[in-house]
Amino acid sequence: MILTIGVLYLLVILVIGLFSMKHQKDMDTFYTGGRRFGPWLVALAISSTTMSGYGFIGLTGLVYQHGYAIFMIGIFATAGIFVSFLILAKPMRRITQKFGALTIPDLLELRYNSKAVRAITALAILGGAIGYQMAQYKALGNMLQTVLGVDYKLALFIGVAILTVYVVGGGMISAVWTDFIQMIVMVFGSLIVFIGGMKMVGGMSQLNSEIANINPDMVQAFHTTGPIGIFAFISYFFIYVIGHQGQPHVVSKFYMIRKISMLKWACIIAASTYALTALLWFVGLYTRVMVERGEMTAPATPDLVAPLFIESFFHPAIAGLIFAAVMAAIMSTSEAFLLVASSSIVRDVYQQIIKKGEKLPEKKELALSRWITLAVIALTFLLSLNPPDLVGWLGNASWGIFVASLVPVLSIGILWKRATRVAAIWSSALGFIFSIGLYILKVKELYVPDLDTGAIALIISTVSFVGISLFTKSESNVIFENGLETKGGKKRGSTVINI
Repeated sequence: MILTIGVLYLLVILVIGLFSMKHQKDMDTFYTGGRRFGPWLVALAISSTTMSGYGFIGLTGLVYQHGYAIFMIGIFATAGIFVSFLILAKPMRRITQKFGALTIPDLLELRYNSKAVRAITALAILGGAIGYQMAQYKALGNMLQTVLGVDYKLALFIGVAILTVYVVGGGMISAVWTDFIQMIVMVFGSLIVFIGGMKMVGGMSQLNSEIANINPDMVQAFHTTGPIGIFAFISYFFIYVIGHQGQPHVVSKFYMIRKISMLKWACIIAASTYALTALLWFVGLYTRVMVERGEMTAPATPDLVAPLFIESFFHPAIAGLIFAAVMAAIMSTSEAFLLVASSSIVRDVYQQIIKKGEKLPEKKELALSRWITLAVIALTFLLSLNPPDLVGWLGNASWGIFVASLVPVLSIGILWKRATRVAAIWSSALGFIFSIGLYILKVKELYVPDLDTGAIALIISTVSFVGISLFTKSESNVIFENGLETKGGKKRGSTVINI
């Protein structure tokens, strides 16, 4: 029954992708869906993409290992959704409407009048997207491995094959509609699993008592020893509250809403639905208790905690729906990242830098985007056959790359008229280099800092951005000079930001 429901659900996803292909007439519809979506569609796309396979599979596994401390990621990410809407949503939507920006590097070149800023941020987005995509693929492989009962590599191949048709055909339209459907299923599924699992373990008090007996640190917001201490707590604040603004697969969805007035409702819906799906992480605690009681075999790897628990203790119909929704979440998030990665190569590097802004025929540009998307799928598939880390840590590292490379130049730059081109170049370059370099050193155990590597890289990029801006000459900019139209149709001051 689980397999049947999963297959039927995936067929629905494929139909959505093939149907959406008919509406892919140009790059605007491929990357932004034509800016025609309402608050519910945009909100559920944002919450779904924020959760993704990294959240459901990876963070559930980390909760199994470390307890409640990992829930701070969910609390901070929920706050981060509000912060992103508050700072970026209106100005990004206005800029795309006035200047036609389709990608984050589009906006940043416009803000700093610099091809170098476009190139560096495009490469940073590509690098982070490949890392995050590896986390999605590993989550997809682990899920199908459990459902199909096959080897991880075969499960990964099957999942990626379906994903390829879905992504290359549908573009952003299929991603948004899939997010909408699967997020509704995941919200109800998370509530069912949370309530059902709580009854199995005997209630919250009994759960906390048994978890505390295993390790008292597991019921704390941060641990007294080990890798999830106070510095990890501080790092999560930097990466998930402040850093949510630097996630291109999330904030690029601000481009897609039909009316700016709808953003306030989208914000509330996105944060609420994300918080509800985070209840799924209790599966990590339930599994730990069941394993200690001897009622469940310990999973071979933390990445298998969620699928094994749901398969073992829930009715096949419920398990099948939850598995299907999670697979859809993984696929829609994968699509968002693949579109972000392909746009970085096609639009931001090839067309705007190599071709020096030469306008390509729409059909040629759309075809090239699809071929590049195929190439990125193939590359990330090969890398995911033997990934270097657990899903949770891979996703966390990729968030760190985006945070350090994009947050200062995007969030501060869009608010602060004094920010300069030179500062943007150095900030994004240093953020990209340090986030990747420090993570590699950490994985190789050559240098394991107390703070998360992404948080350290963010501090370096922010300090360099502000410091260099103050010591370099201020420059005029088309965004701040022209201003943007307000709701009443009048320009308001000399800045673009009217939050």
